[in-house]
This record gives sequence, structure tokens and C-alpha cells, in this order.
Amino acid sequence: MLMPHLELLGLRSVLTESVADQGEEDLYAEILESICGATDDSQPVEQYDGTLGVTREFVNTHQRAVAQVQWNDNLGGLYTNPGSVSGHRWGTGTMISRDLFLTCGHLFDQTGGGWERPRQNGTSNIISPQQIATNMHLNFDYQVDQNGNLRQEQSFAITELVEYRLGGVDMAICRIAGNPGAIYGWTQVSQTDAALDDMLCIIGHPAGVPKRVEAGPATDFSGVQVRYNDIDTLGGNSGSGILQATTGSLVGVHTNGGCTAEGGFNYGMRISSIRNVSPTIQNLRTTDKPLIDDIVTRPSFDQAKLGFSDKAVIDDIRTSVVQDLRTSLSRDKAPVQDVRKTALQDSPVHKRVTDVKSAGFDLRRDIDPGRAMNLPPASRPFVLSTPHHAPVGPGVEGSASSQYESGLASLAEEIEAQQQVLEILVDQYEAVLAEYQQLLG
Repeated sequence: MLMPHLELLGLRSVLTESVADQGEEDLYAEILESICGATDDSQPVEQYDGTLGVTREFVNTHQRAVAQVQWNDNLGGLYTNPGSVSGHRWGTGTMISRDLFLTCGHLFDQTGGGWERPRQNGTSNIISPQQIATNMHLNFDYQVDQNGNLRQEQSFAITELVEYRLGGVDMAICRIAGNPGAIYGWTQVSQTDAALDDMLCIIGHPAGVPKRVEAGPATDFSGVQVRYNDIDTLGGNSGSGILQATTGSLVGVHTNGGCTAEGGFNYGMRISSIRNVSPTIQNLRTTDKPLIDDIVTRPSFDQAKLGFSDKAVIDDIRTSVVQDLRTSLSRDKAPVQDVRKTALQDSPVHKRVTDVKSAGFDLRRDIDPGRAMNLPPASRPFVLSTPHHAPVGPGVEGSASSQYESGLASLAEEIEAQQQVLEILVDQYEAVLAEYQQLLG
């Protein structure tokens, strides 16, 4: 493991000492990826000074969902030929939901970089990409704090390689145990590519060191690639999310280097190429948002930003957030039960469902007609979706009442799901408040 003080030195020095300590295989750090120009401009995420093209707030908000990929250190106990990778810090990626992690495919390749992967016991066959993935874990908070002290990292197991190099694109999606996205948040996946000259940001673990940030403009697009010639990366950055500065969304995954002191470019897979081949990303709920926002970061960030030191502020937060959320949760449980009633019992404000005419007649009376048709489908009377003179009546399959009851059941499930989300959010706020109280004494 690299010592904390090395993170305060230039990355070139870190590489030199790391290679001396761990052997020449650490030169894998420079095989795929490279620095643009003569010096490395990346900075530790919590010591970032805001000079690279994105704000400090942007980095504070988005760095938490970024994690390092590392081989487990027990390969010698599992395989008679464990290879040379046990315990090595390997790459980077980003949470895109509570339990899904987006990175590059080549982290799970069976060959490459001069490293020896484990062999199936009793054979000379290298273990599969799926087995490679489940012999790895994620490290969150592997970074130095504002004073240069290494934080205590938190690890979560990779349980499944969900997608790997689909359509020949260098991408992978893993499922992670423990739902770390509910703790560290996750990043939204963009629907579209970045544009030329958009400011991009890459947060990751170059050469396996504690988390760093770099930024620069998109300079070219070619095939599946998005290119940039002013964003420094090294091996270990592989799989880092490429963030669009204006939206904070993922517009790609970093995969390769090519920059030199004289020119060239680094590049990654543009998000359109990944989205085109990935059913998982295509099916991600677009309404999902991270439960952790700018407030739920760290007390040191928020204290500096808000400039408060009074414990009374914490009491106000607890009253306005936690207590009110719990009150809301308690109050909202009854409607979930009520909504399970039948359509005929549960819709006294509607016209009789046996009198199906047009949307104009069947809108809820307590909703402004100009606004009603813009409501989500689960909020509209389901009779609006039935053909004129459709079969009606309770228990008739395809009838207006049966469709309406189905809609109510779906709405009830959605309400319950949102209650679960709120309960998780409450737990997160309470954890942060406890950290504030400890900080402020």
C-alpha cells in the first residue's frame, strides 16, 4: 500500500517509489494511460483548489460515488496457482444505482499488462472474467483528507459481473454487495454524448494512489471514442467515469491513454456507445436520483461552506428534516392501505366508470383540466386509456374498473417504494447529524 505522505508529492515520484517497492509489474500503470504534457495536473479530491475547470463543489458532490477496484488478497488460499495479482489496486469506476457499478471491461480481461491471473485449480486455464470480478472488491473513501491524512477506506464485495464488453465496447457493469450507492450516492448516466469543447472531469485512482481529480475539454469524437488531450491519467484511472461539468452526468468511461509531452490524446468510451449495447443502462430508471446530495457529504465540507459552528443549527436540521420526514412517513401509511380499495369504492370524485366518454368528461373534478393530462400515468384515471364503449364492470378483464384497480395497485406499490427511500434517507441524515455533533462537540 502506498504511504499517505506520498499523495502529497508529484505523481511521478509516487510511481517511482511504488515501482521500487512493489516490482516492475507496477509499470502496468503506464501501459494504457498517460500524462498530457510535461507535468501531472491532477489533484487530491479533498485538496482540490478549483483551478482545473470545475468547481470545488462539483468535485465534493461527485467524488463520493467513485470507488477503486482492488483484487482480494486471499487468492493464495483459493487457487493453487493464484497468479501475481493478489491484493493489487486495479482500476476505478462509478456507482450508477444503489448496487450497480459502471467501469471498463478490460479490468476483467484474462490477459494483459504482464500480470498473471489465477488459474482454475487442476488446470492451466485462466479463471473467467466473471470469476475475476467476484475475486475483487470496491474501496470507497480511499483518499486523503484536507490535511493530507489517509481516510479509512470502506470495502464492498463485487457479487456479479452483469455486463462485460458487450458489442465489443470496453465497458462493464458489476453488482455490488451492501448497496453502497445508498451510502455514497450514485451518478446519473447521460442520455446523450458530450459536445465538442465541453468541460469534462475524471475522478479516479491513477497508478492505484488515493483518489484524484483532473479536468479538461472534449477535443474530438471518433467512432465509440470521446477524446481529450489535456486530462492527465495513468493506469488505475481505467474505468473512471467521464463527467460533464455542466450537468454532472456520466458521458463516458475512461479506458486508454496516448498523451505524450509532445501531443496525442487520452480517450474513453462515449456514453452513446455504451448505452447502445447495455440493456442495464437502457433500463435504468431515469427518475432515480442519488439519496445523498450536497448536504450529505462530510461535516468538514458543509461547515466550511456554511460557516456555522453552533450546535443549535443541528437541532434545527433535525427538526426540519429528520423529525418531519418521520412524521410524514407515519402519516402517509394510511393512504397506502386506503388505495388498495376497489376502483368503485375508491373513486367517488370520478364519473361512474360505466359512463366512459372522453378525457374531457372523465378527468378528476379536483384537478385542473389544463394540468391533469400532464400528470404521470399512475396519477391519471385509468378509464381515460380505455376505448370508447369498452367492456366495463368489476371483475371484467380489460374493463375500465379492472384497469383502474390495476393502476391503483401500481400506485400503491410506488408509494411504498418511495416510503422505503425516505426511510433510507432519514437514516443517512441521522448518521450525518451524529458526525456533525461529534465534530462540533
